[in-house]
Amino acid sequence: MKKNAGLFGAGLIIGMIIMGLIMWNVMPNMMLNVNKSKLDFEATVSEINESASKNGWMVPKVYDISKSLQKAGYNDVTRIKIISLCKPKYASTILNEDSNKKVTGIMPCRIGVYETKEGHVFMSEMNIGLMSKMFGGIIEEVMTQVAKEETGMFQHIMQE
Repeated sequence: MKKNAGLFGAGLIIGMIIMGLIMWNVMPNMMLNVNKSKLDFEATVSEINESASKNGWMVPKVYDISKSLQKAGYNDVTRIKIISLCKPKYASTILNEDSNKKVTGIMPCRIGVYETKEGHVFMSEMNIGLMSKMFGGIIEEVMTQVAKEETGMFQHIMQE
């Protein structure tokens, strides 16, 4: 009886370790949405800005990461821009409650646009739909809607 309990315990621990390793390797890819763009670099950035504006979103800032790195002496970086997106209605719904303000570290939403050394252009963003599940409540409701809207706004830019 003790031997069976020991084997069960050892199997349980080994199973937990294997599951942990699988999650460790799978989670990074699940947390990001990366899509190849149909457009060139500047057209992708421009189209994201235009689509956001047409859909009631603000673009408070576009960071030119490659230019910042070049100013710091790192000239071997391809073009990279990060576009901040905000829909005031959604932001105010979340931030109305003090208990929800903990998510300000991931606000506003951001989309990275980058060019590979081969000249391919990609859009990268946090998987807000998946992340929303960790918060629950109003944060989950709003972030789920944000994920749907972003997909709809930028679907026409993505290569299938």
